[in-house]
Amino acid sequence: MPALFFPHRYPPLLRVAVLVLLSAFVSVLSKKYPNMESVSLTMAYPVQWTSMQEAGFWRQADNYLQSRAALESENIRLHAELIRAQPKLLEADILRNENRQLLALLDSIPQPPGKVTVAQVIAQNFSPGSQLLTVNMGARAGVFVGQPVLAAGGVAGQVIRVSPMSSQVALLSDLDSSIPVQPVGADTPLLVDGRGDIDRLAIPFQPRNTTLKVGDKLVTSGLGGRYPPGLNVGTISAVIHNGDQPFAQIAVQPAVRLGQLNTVLMLWDRPFPRPATTP
Repeated sequence: MPALFFPHRYPPLLRVAVLVLLSAFVSVLSKKYPNMESVSLTMAYPVQWTSMQEAGFWRQADNYLQSRAALESENIRLHAELIRAQPKLLEADILRNENRQLLALLDSIPQPPGKVTVAQVIAQNFSPGSQLLTVNMGARAGVFVGQPVLAAGGVAGQVIRVSPMSSQVALLSDLDSSIPVQPVGADTPLLVDGRGDIDRLAIPFQPRNTTLKVGDKLVTSGLGGRYPPGLNVGTISAVIHNGDQPFAQIAVQPAVRLGQLNTVLMLWDRPFPRPATTP
């Protein structure tokens, strides 16, 4: 950028001397000519205005840079806090979901027919024909093979394998599952079998002229001594009378959402067994 008063490069001392002489000359003229001071002020105004605008511009630029830096720092801090908070938010969602399931369990079974303990589902196996859950309670908690397992709505299944710290539960939909039931308000003994379908059970060996109909609710009958009587099992969802078949095809919708279980109730309908002890 070319210099305003010294377009060529001169020694600094020479520049200072010239400016001092010019200042003295203007001072003498201002005394001799009173209007000279006003003229000099008028001539200096553009330079002063430009200087003020430049100073204001740099102040605004400095404030902008400081504000931007502060915003960037705040953004980094908030992002770090969000990352730290995400596990806590996820944990809170899990706890809320578990609380909703526990409330549903308590509402659906207000007076359980024995002692119950809440267990968490830690694994699922819904392969064709096999409908199994693994829960976080085992022999040390007194769990035993054949123990009834309840969930929100009614019966979920029974324990088929036990280890010290966990156990495996076969759901009602498992191919090997069969539970004695009866219609609500009737004493007709029936069986509800699993068919490997998480949403569909079946009643076998009913004649074509069966009196069972869609909408009939089924509860445990207590036969066999494994399940206490009166627990909800499901509702008849279809009755097909096929003239070519000796038996009616009867489908049952489970009372429990078997494919959406995270929490179950382990039921002891007799005195609570002592936990297994290890030597």
